[in-house]
Amino acid sequence: MEWSDGSLVLKKKSEIRSVAPPTRMTQVIARTGEFTLEAWVRPANLKQEGPARMVTLSKNTTDRLFTLGQEKNRYDVRFRSSRTDRNGSPSLGSREGQLTDSLTHVVYTRERGGMARLFLDGRQVADREVDGDLGPWDGADSYRLALGDEISGGRPWLGEIHLVAIYSRALGDGEVAAHFRAGPKAGTKPQAPPDLSGELFEQKVASLLANRCVECHEPGTREGDLDLTRYAESFREDGLIFPGNSGDSLLWEVVESDEMPQDRDPLSAEEKALLKRWIDQGASWTVAVIDPANYRHPEKAGSVWVRRLTRIEYVETVRATTGVDLSPEARDLLPEDLRADGFSNTAYNLNVDLGHVDAYARLASLIVEDLDVGKFAGRFSNRRNVNDKDMIALLKAMGEWVCRGPLTKDEVSLYRGITTTVVSAGGDFEEAIGFVLEAMLQSPRFLYRIEKQRGDGTRWPVGQYEMASRLSYAIWGASPDQELLGAARNGKLGNQGQLEAQARRMLEDPRAIAQSERFVTDWLHLDRLSQLNPDSERFPDWRPELAADMRQESLAVFREVVWEKQWPLARLLDAPFTHVTPRLADHYRLALPPDRKAGASDELVRVDLSEEPSRGGLLTQGSVLTIGGDDASMVTRGLFVFHDLLRGTVNNPPPGLDVSPVPTKAGLTHRGVAVDRIKNGNCGSCHGKFEPLAFGLEKYDGLGSWSEQDRHGNALREDGEVSVPGEEEPVSYDTVSELMTFLAGNDRVVESLTWKLAQFVVGRPLGASDAPILAEIQDRAAEKGGTYQALLTAIVSSDLVRMAQTEKAD
Repeated sequence: MEWSDGSLVLKKKSEIRSVAPPTRMTQVIARTGEFTLEAWVRPANLKQEGPARMVTLSKNTTDRLFTLGQEKNRYDVRFRSSRTDRNGSPSLGSREGQLTDSLTHVVYTRERGGMARLFLDGRQVADREVDGDLGPWDGADSYRLALGDEISGGRPWLGEIHLVAIYSRALGDGEVAAHFRAGPKAGTKPQAPPDLSGELFEQKVASLLANRCVECHEPGTREGDLDLTRYAESFREDGLIFPGNSGDSLLWEVVESDEMPQDRDPLSAEEKALLKRWIDQGASWTVAVIDPANYRHPEKAGSVWVRRLTRIEYVETVRATTGVDLSPEARDLLPEDLRADGFSNTAYNLNVDLGHVDAYARLASLIVEDLDVGKFAGRFSNRRNVNDKDMIALLKAMGEWVCRGPLTKDEVSLYRGITTTVVSAGGDFEEAIGFVLEAMLQSPRFLYRIEKQRGDGTRWPVGQYEMASRLSYAIWGASPDQELLGAARNGKLGNQGQLEAQARRMLEDPRAIAQSERFVTDWLHLDRLSQLNPDSERFPDWRPELAADMRQESLAVFREVVWEKQWPLARLLDAPFTHVTPRLADHYRLALPPDRKAGASDELVRVDLSEEPSRGGLLTQGSVLTIGGDDASMVTRGLFVFHDLLRGTVNNPPPGLDVSPVPTKAGLTHRGVAVDRIKNGNCGSCHGKFEPLAFGLEKYDGLGSWSEQDRHGNALREDGEVSVPGEEEPVSYDTVSELMTFLAGNDRVVESLTWKLAQFVVGRPLGASDAPILAEIQDRAAEKGGTYQALLTAIVSSDLVRMAQTEKAD
């Protein structure tokens, strides 16, 4: 062999092989489920066969992961999956005559969904389905990468190799064509240095501006007539920022001298150095708008978290796996899941303490006691022998079901050890399986949603079984069913179309309704209603049953909007109907239909609100109005609308300010207190963003009852204005009905609901790196009517769920 003008010429029988197995490469490809082999080759003649090996990753003539070979006048590619044989057959080949002795660009791609395609000189010439996952690739420690012959010899190939490239993804048609046009020497020249300031801006500077500057310098406030959220505003002729020259940049001058930010801690030395470096490197600005909401949790968004099952997920997973209902026992034994970032399923907050460990052990024992173990085992094998062959087959099948994916060899050995110990001590088949099941139900594989997340620090596609779990917990809040596991086993969860089809099927299951109600319950924190304890002197007519009625009202309206009418989620805000008990209707002073007045006090009655201007929509329901406490705080109510519906952000008040609530009195309403606060220079810049949002709710007291006067006899109003984050001018409204209509039709509210549901699905805060994906999700959902079903389908088939941020391997 010899080098000739950058190509390798194989003149006689020879072989180039890797000294060690390319483990990193095979693990990455197993992880992504996708593969591309690209080569520029010129065969020496058209007589070589076997097929003669151009490029191979194998260990002998019958065991391989892939091979590009020559079979006389055609190309032949073999690719191994869990559904092919060990030799990667059946192969994918070109037609006879398509292999010539000319320099040829050959590309073989395999998508996650199983479609394999062969390209010659930029054009597709063959395709076939290669079903299954790439499990055989993971841990393939006896395989070697080789050029020119089989690892074990006997399949030599002669010719020229100009380029070989292996990718852990499937190249698209356009990419293949572009690579062909670029030629065999493309990519060998030194590249231009990267734009470091652009990378710095996206990763750090945008977050710094969002969290330290934009509070005062955004379209709604524009202090100093300055908006730092947009490029055009930030690079003005007055020298605010001079790219490449921090010394002449006014922004750097006021930051370096601690003149800005005002009334806040100055930037740290590290933050100042970051800002200066960015300006001096060219001050690239790579986003259209800096949205502060996208940078609220920069240290948590996109991070890698192991997710423990929440208490309700544990109950539903046990039910789906074994058929046993442990709801009462789990509520008694398992600690309550605590809320973080607005939800109780936030992964980084799902810790485990000794209380969990003891509870899981006790619950596993109760499950096995309540289960017909023999019948359960019969779901996976009709053999009741304890020999290695039968028992290992049973353990593998049962383990895949209980642990939501195939067991490793070590896990099989561990569980086989349990059965051996039980049987050797005189136990029978059912006792042995009972102990194994008890162990599985306490294993991390059952209690956590564990994924293989070690990689290069970038996003990788999740595995097929991981995707099955992500789908099932997003839509059902429980483990995958047999159909979903079967799809994972056969590599059928690899593309958007397959995921959408599964989502449509799963959304027809009643479990999808229950999971959607868990979302709205968690988002609105409806569980807090069970702990309402208002001042009995101020609210002598309050009864605890009313709290349960308020919860049921919101859930019933949600079900009608989302499942019966299938309206867009934002219609929750102006739905012209409600469902109340006679008891709650009396509390609201709301008239019931004549034929329903005599109903049971706890029976829900649907009420048309089209002629009732004071009611209609989420914000007029007691479940939400009670967040303001006994005093109907405009701060709390306004922040709910600002944070949860408009994705607005405000920083904590500066230290030293008196934040004690100001009591109302004759001549001073809550609105009056808020107006005074907004006029205050220390408070107004922040409170002016959110308190006016609650002005329209002033006529509702702390428990949601409507009144024209407060308890001091002050007249109440319902007009106000909405300041939408990112927009310069507020929008006025005269009635609460106008407020509801505005919010239901506002794009920012629709976007916020998308982010809320997506956060609930992925179990972590979302940030700037997720924003482009969420925009695509929202557009796709809008094309399907913007319903909950369309939105959830768009989420689970998007890169937000299909891809995982990996931890960088050592």
